[in-house]
Amino acid sequence: MKSVKAPHSDVTFEKQLKAYQKRISNILESFTDAFFEVDNDWIVTYWNKEAERILMMARKNIIGKNLWEVYSNAIPLKFYKEYHRAVAENTAVRFQEYFEPQQSWFEVAAFPSGEGLSVYFKDITAHKNATEQLEKEKQRYIDLFNLSPLPQWVYDQETLAFLDVNEAALKFYGYTRRQFLKMTIQDVRPVEDRDLQQGEVIKALNIGDIGQSITRHCKKNGDLVYVTVESNEVQFNDVTACLALVIDRTEQIMAEYALSRSEQRFKAMVQNGSDLITILDARGVYKYVSPAAMAILGVDPEQLLGKRLFDFIHQEDRQETQHSFDRIKKHKQIHLRSFRFKNKQGNYRWIEMIITNMMDDPAVQGLVCNSRDITEGIENKRKIAESIGRYNIVSKATSDVIWDWNMETDSILWNKGLKEVFGYDQTENNRTWFLERIHPEDITMVLREFKLLTTNKKTRLKLEYRYRCADGSYKSVLDRSFVVFDTKGKPTRMIGSMQDITERINHTKAIEAQNSQLREIAWIQSHDIRAPLARIMGLVELLQAYSSDQVLKEYIDHLKSSSDELDKVIRSIMKNADHQSLD
Repeated sequence: MKSVKAPHSDVTFEKQLKAYQKRISNILESFTDAFFEVDNDWIVTYWNKEAERILMMARKNIIGKNLWEVYSNAIPLKFYKEYHRAVAENTAVRFQEYFEPQQSWFEVAAFPSGEGLSVYFKDITAHKNATEQLEKEKQRYIDLFNLSPLPQWVYDQETLAFLDVNEAALKFYGYTRRQFLKMTIQDVRPVEDRDLQQGEVIKALNIGDIGQSITRHCKKNGDLVYVTVESNEVQFNDVTACLALVIDRTEQIMAEYALSRSEQRFKAMVQNGSDLITILDARGVYKYVSPAAMAILGVDPEQLLGKRLFDFIHQEDRQETQHSFDRIKKHKQIHLRSFRFKNKQGNYRWIEMIITNMMDDPAVQGLVCNSRDITEGIENKRKIAESIGRYNIVSKATSDVIWDWNMETDSILWNKGLKEVFGYDQTENNRTWFLERIHPEDITMVLREFKLLTTNKKTRLKLEYRYRCADGSYKSVLDRSFVVFDTKGKPTRMIGSMQDITERINHTKAIEAQNSQLREIAWIQSHDIRAPLARIMGLVELLQAYSSDQVLKEYIDHLKSSSDELDKVIRSIMKNADHQSLD
């Protein structure tokens, strides 16, 4: 019975084994990983479909063959070393290796089995390439971050603490890396701006828009700079952070500020200045009129736009002005002779105009005109001319030299007396010219009196001094002048009349010399007469003492009385002569 049953048991066992092997094969074939087995002699005993696909090796071409004979090019690689280590040490191994024939990266797990070595592997080329690309991008980011010429940093969105800074930031702000990593982004802001920045950052984080902004930063040395901060959210060491790029805008901001100030000044100058700024086309038609037109001409700028300049010019001035205007075609800038311009009230105002050709400037494309109302100046010149005319008429009767000094412009106008009295051909000069011709011995006195006059706010001054003529000689003058002060007490004008008193001075000196000579003669003559008189008086006294004749004594008394009278007269002459000498 036993002999009969044995074959049946073997068949059953064989069927079970085949079934078991089939299940194992099914399991191995269902693996997503490639799988193969080798025995202790490195003979391939199993090779699943994934292995066929990945290595492009059909199992019929590999099973039963020595692994290293088929893949001899793998011997120098980790495959050979790690498989042998797993068998020798009876341990599982895991590694990654690049296999050149397949141009693929493989991740391999191998472990000893009862009959040899079981190997699982999969193609990780795509993952490896992605990882390598990620590493490259990471390194590229690190290089871009560290080697960027612009300051960059990474900060924690929650704490605002710096997590990393690049070399450019260290150089720009002046802090060391260690100092930076102990700070927050608040610490690079001026104290007065920190509350504002805190609110801006929180608001940006809440709405998820970090973006960019222009703000002020403070360097370690205290310098303030204007910067643009461009931020983007990043993950940094598992921390939600922001990567910030800092661009120094200080020069730009300062330039824009200077430009703004310049524009404001220009606007103020154009709108409020004494000049009227206009732009004309080549035909003289107004393209632009500054707001100053209202203040200067009493004309609304809009009323001039589209109209010709020459329509407002006085008929008597129009032709000459047109002729001068045409010269702008050949010159960059011209200065028009003053002309009369009709204002809103129908009155004519004297205008002075400078025209600059800026047709080639794309921003202008016209003739820029700077105009100024000089009516007051024209009227003043007319009045001065009339005054000088009156002065000349007066001077013909008085021979006085009339001068008119405008202290604000330092211009002195003279009448014809300057030529007639002193020989100078000029009719206009300045204070320096005037003072240089005062006698050196008199100039200090004149300057002192001028200063006292203006300091003490006196209006009238009378001086005598010597003034140099054109031929180098000096004349004595009596200068009577009058000063005009403005409402603030500042002297603005001084008018004087210089009278030639040389003849009078010389006559006075001649009289004084003659009187002195007469006094000297009187003094000498009185002394010459007194000597013999003294002798006579001495003889009379002797005769009185020794004479007894009554008649003779009377004669002697008369002689003494006459001598005394003559002595008194001589003494009086001497006394007066002494007093005149002292005077």
